[in-house]
Amino acid sequence: MTLHRSVVRLGAAALLAACASSHPTNARYPALPEGCPVRVFEEAPGVPTENLGTVRERCATDVSREDCLRGLKDQACRLGADVVWGVADAPRVIGDKNEWDGRAAHTK
Repeated sequence: MTLHRSVVRLGAAALLAACASSHPTNARYPALPEGCPVRVFEEAPGVPTENLGTVRERCATDVSREDCLRGLKDQACRLGADVVWGVADAPRVIGDKNEWDGRAAHTK
């Protein structure tokens, strides 16, 4: 194998690893379609949950609160979550973006 092929294969492997989801899927909670029902809580929910990962959504400041939070919920859907908790009442403003984040979880 030539050095060029080795470099190309190594680069391809690195690219695939970088493109892979940072949130491994949980076999018990498969991904749900966008728009799935997700409850949002500022504090930890009062029911048992299993944490699935962190979700974060950044939106331009002219995007409505509801639309930006829907993006956050859609990320939770992709993780198989039906709950996002630890979501602040107002977004953090970072430059010209609003940022929301929280913990995606599935109720037990």
